[in-house]
Amino acid sequence: MALPRVGILADDLLQQHLLKSALLHFGFDVVISTDPQRFLDMGTQAELDAWVVDVREDADEASLDWLDDLLDGDIPVLIGIEQAPQKQCPTFPKWEKRLYSKLRELLHITPVVAADAAALETLKDSGSAVIPLPTVFVGRDFSGMKPKQVWVLGASLGGPEAVKKFLDALPGGLPVAFVYAQHIDPRFEQTLCNTIGRHSAYNLKNYVEGDTLTCGDVLVAPVSNEFEFADSSRFRLKNRPWPGPYGPSIDQVILNVAAHYGAEAGYILFSGMGNDGADAIQTLPAPDIRVWAQTPETCANASMPESAIETGRINYTGDPSQLAMQLVNCLKHSWVETPEQMDTKA
Repeated sequence: MALPRVGILADDLLQQHLLKSALLHFGFDVVISTDPQRFLDMGTQAELDAWVVDVREDADEASLDWLDDLLDGDIPVLIGIEQAPQKQCPTFPKWEKRLYSKLRELLHITPVVAADAAALETLKDSGSAVIPLPTVFVGRDFSGMKPKQVWVLGASLGGPEAVKKFLDALPGGLPVAFVYAQHIDPRFEQTLCNTIGRHSAYNLKNYVEGDTLTCGDVLVAPVSNEFEFADSSRFRLKNRPWPGPYGPSIDQVILNVAAHYGAEAGYILFSGMGNDGADAIQTLPAPDIRVWAQTPETCANASMPESAIETGRINYTGDPSQLAMQLVNCLKHSWVETPEQMDTKA
């Protein structure tokens, strides 16, 4: 499918730049990005799916005749966009999401941001070398026990391949569990679970109301409805769709896991389009909470990890195998520093 073609007309150069950056992040093809006067001088007739117009300078009615012509034309026009905050501002990801949502409402076509069946069909044995199990865990059986750490794995386009490489590299027998939030067509939730778990030492499972996370589990977050953790650590649906333009919302998964697991949680953002996750990681209370990202150059689509890196909250980046090694070392060091018997069933 061809990318939706968008033209940007903005009289503020910084706003023009931020609009273009955001739309490229979300997978639009920005054909034109210029100020209105230059566009008029060019006299260009563009084949577009939408115009994005932002005019901030005071202008008399006659000088805006071009805008009336655009509004009367056949190409949809998005106008009245709020001023973008600076990229380092915590509200920037929210502004990007609002822009994307408005364009979705305006257009009949939007970029593909979620993995589909074709992406899953190509996945085979990742070939990842399995990392040796640290000696501090050898001979221990954590089956059925509450995990020492719970990690959110957030991904979108290109995510299944990256997450599979990551999980395939992990040795079994670690005191860890995962919540895997993958943007995907809801029809393929079960296929995702089967495909990603095929060569992994970890137990991938779809959502079951009232279930719990135990060591070795990878919960695939449901696409359609938001869930949270009850006081007993059991899963509980909230009977409402995920907030935001796509599901599951990685931002909301991060917030819900953080609310229940606190300092025991960690977060990794893998390949994906858009900026899901960037908003939530900025709200995490402690700057030393583990928030990692796949290195952009190793991603099929780098927009999501790039957006996270731009927040300044990422404290480690690596390819999927390096992220797996970092996690093994993190668990080993955490165990050595604060050894636990972990004899409590989840």
